[in-house]
Amino acid sequence: MDKLEWAVDTVDGTTFEKIAGEILRNEGYDVHESGVIGTDGGWDARIVLNGRQGIGHASVDNNWRGKLRNDAESVEELEKEQNESFDHLVFVTNQRVTGQQELDMEEEIEEEYDWDLKILHRRHIIGITGHERPDLAERHFGFNPKRNDDHIDQVLGLREDRLDLISNRKGVASDLEKGPAAVIHLIPNGVFSGNYVQRSDHLPDLPRVGKLNVHPGTESVGKGKLNAGGRLGQPYKSYTYLRKDGLFEAVDTWVFREDEDKGLLLNNAREAKESLDCKVGITVQAGVRALKEMGVTGTVFCFVSLLDAKGATVAYENRISGPPKQKPLRTNRYTTDVTEIPLREADVVDSLRNPLTEIWQELGWKVNLHYDDEGHWIGPTVRFAEIGQFPAEN
Repeated sequence: MDKLEWAVDTVDGTTFEKIAGEILRNEGYDVHESGVIGTDGGWDARIVLNGRQGIGHASVDNNWRGKLRNDAESVEELEKEQNESFDHLVFVTNQRVTGQQELDMEEEIEEEYDWDLKILHRRHIIGITGHERPDLAERHFGFNPKRNDDHIDQVLGLREDRLDLISNRKGVASDLEKGPAAVIHLIPNGVFSGNYVQRSDHLPDLPRVGKLNVHPGTESVGKGKLNAGGRLGQPYKSYTYLRKDGLFEAVDTWVFREDEDKGLLLNNAREAKESLDCKVGITVQAGVRALKEMGVTGTVFCFVSLLDAKGATVAYENRISGPPKQKPLRTNRYTTDVTEIPLREADVVDSLRNPLTEIWQELGWKVNLHYDDEGHWIGPTVRFAEIGQFPAEN
């Protein structure tokens, strides 16, 4: 399964209803959307093609035939209520529909309602967004299927540019406390397309690192919003930053401390809410929420980096048995492999397992103390009043 197929198969209802209207227009229909979206992504619009009146419905419901039949009943009721007569019904679905199923449903609808039925299904959606209208995929899924440029190289380049600024304490990091820092980047697939550009004063306010609740200290800075944490008048020890092109950046120095005997330590104690893993998870969950609020869809690239932390080892509870000997971090700039996080998922712990475990392994551990052998999160559950919790409740 390629990236476009996966995006079509897993698209959420709200995004799909936006795509459906544009798909119908691409097929020549004059579309007047109702603006009503059901809990299953159900959507309807009045449509006109060659002077013939009809209704378009769209849904991501797995039981597409049942949904189509229910929609047909609703259209019949609309005919009676409005004293109208429709000529056709168009049903847009992301589900797999065979040729025989299509013929059977066309015959059923014509026999029962005397309408022509047209089904635009998974194969049509992939064909149109992949070939005729790749701009739709770029706008709604965050990537262009026909683009041949080095997109991932651009993303990596952006990440490195941001890490340079943080290391050199420039830009929004100019007042960040000196010393080692952990950095989280969320970079949308469409960050270079301009699709997410908004007025900076319309961006959502931000929580601080390791928090879900939005903090009143958020301020507009240049092309984005910044929330810096620390003592008044002192260099700040952490910040979150959201740029209007969709770049989300979080930096934290609190997770490091210097020990007289053990040297530089990275807090990753299993039961500590202030551990790196827990802070990363909460911050990524909050960052995903902010990106969704500003209209980002599809997936985001996620990176966790450790800056100026050469020689660091893991600080953990004394009663836990660690490796015979930890391997101190060998570089002043360590970054995890790229991870893609689907924005439609509320819980991010599954997506973060690999990058977080990668850091443990880099420091000489075979396991990550916050995940069990089956990959389930066993670290702290952190609750925020009236906001939610980490990990997110399903």
